[in-house]
Amino acid sequence: MPIEVTLRHSSVNENLKKYAEDRAAKILAQFPKVDHVHVVLDMQRHLFEAEFIVHQQGLTVVGVKEHAVNPQSVIDTAAARAEKQLKKKHDKRITAFQNFGTRV
Repeated sequence: MPIEVTLRHSSVNENLKKYAEDRAAKILAQFPKVDHVHVVLDMQRHLFEAEFIVHQQGLTVVGVKEHAVNPQSVIDTAAARAEKQLKKKHDKRITAFQNFGTRV
């Protein structure tokens, strides 16, 4: 299964799990080389915690952890940071590939 959501502590509800799955599906749709997305949702005292671990073909693994009071905003922020890191890795690979032929 390409999307896995882990809930820690019972205070995180199933609607939040569904929201995290939808957000992870957007990452899979945007980056076709992503093999697996693991989302860990947790509640520590009064803060929600979301961690996105993205496994991409090859060697790229992106792990992002965020804390906030609002559970949906923490999921969105963590997913946005993961997307930003994936885009940065993609751009570096494209640039390296383009520069490879011009260094003679």
